[in-house]
Amino acid sequence: MLISFSVENYLSFKNKIVLDFTAASIKEFHDNVATSPWGGGTNTLKSIGIFGHNSSGKSNLIKALGLMKNFVVNSAQLKELQVENFKLSSVTESLPSTFEIIFLLDNVRYRYGFSLTSKNIISEWMFATEKRKEENLFVRALQNFSFDKKFKLLLKGKFELVFEMTRPNTLFLSILAQYNFSSFLNISEWFNKIFIAYDNEHISLVDFTANLMSVSDFKKLINDVMIKSDLGIDSVDARIKDVASKTNYSEAFIATVFGDSSKQYSVKTGHIKYNSEEKPEEKVFFDLLLHESLGTQKFFGILGPILHTIREKGIILIDEIDARLHSLLLLDIIGLFNSKKTNPFGAQLIFTSHNTNVLRKGLRRDQMILMEKNNQGISSMKSLHVKDPKVRNDATFEKDYLSGKYGAIPELGSQLDLFGSKIE
Repeated sequence: MLISFSVENYLSFKNKIVLDFTAASIKEFHDNVATSPWGGGTNTLKSIGIFGHNSSGKSNLIKALGLMKNFVVNSAQLKELQVENFKLSSVTESLPSTFEIIFLLDNVRYRYGFSLTSKNIISEWMFATEKRKEENLFVRALQNFSFDKKFKLLLKGKFELVFEMTRPNTLFLSILAQYNFSSFLNISEWFNKIFIAYDNEHISLVDFTANLMSVSDFKKLINDVMIKSDLGIDSVDARIKDVASKTNYSEAFIATVFGDSSKQYSVKTGHIKYNSEEKPEEKVFFDLLLHESLGTQKFFGILGPILHTIREKGIILIDEIDARLHSLLLLDIIGLFNSKKTNPFGAQLIFTSHNTNVLRKGLRRDQMILMEKNNQGISSMKSLHVKDPKVRNDATFEKDYLSGKYGAIPELGSQLDLFGSKIE
């Protein structure tokens, strides 16, 4: 369960910004909040939407969490660090970028973070809270480390080896996971389960969903949702292509023998063909990527990761969730996470969007994050509840947002006289 994520001096974030999933003390939409028994009850939001004009920094936040995930999971194998700090200030150009995350795992509250440049890890830290008191597991400054006594005992017999394997450009957490220390391996796996869906990767998302359909209960669930989504599709079938036809073996045999690595899927969408009397005659199949709209491809592609995230009680980030999707489909996706029926265990969704229809219903004020960028190129963000706590829960959010009451919209009139210019 994600509690908060912060980033500083990265891309358009010169100053520290915090994405906070802690639910505010407001009364609307109780189902949108998950309660953990840890610490007497930790209330966290099931979804957060980030709204703002183009180039305000919305996608940069997704990239920031994606970078943190990638470094934690893969830094033991990475030859070099690739991080871009804020370039529009002489103050920050020589300073490291900083990332920190707070999350709950196995009834322990962890606070983990690191600062780094493109060459070295400057600092790294991890704290854990099991009951009330936060305890230091380890703190690192370049290659100097300090450890909690219990932590040092945990490394008994491997302390020197683990220390030597931690290169200046490698995260200590990654090395601990690589050597199978159970607690840290679980933390690394928690990071690895964070799913990030970028809008320009819809082909790989389609393949993920098709792969998921090899599991019978997911196949039924994906079919049920696609049919109920009013896309004119009667059924969906994911088929292994080429391998089966070339060998004359059955697809089931190929899938069993060769495993996931050889599964190259084609996705067929079933449609009802009608006769001259407009009565159903037979079912015909289209290739999803050749014959269906980009919107249908996008919806099918993100459907698998969404359903898998909910089943695994995980976290999913979807950039430009509204691109090529109808507003009602978008509301249905968000509703899957906010519903106590479909998401009883608190899987979490972070999405970016331009679609203001979402502001009309279904989201709490603390779930609406407004992203802005000032004239110095610095991005900042606040939830609507924090930005303007006087906003009532029955306000016309969409209308007020578009009128500029909350900010976070482009000011075209003051920047560019688009409609007063004569085109020759």
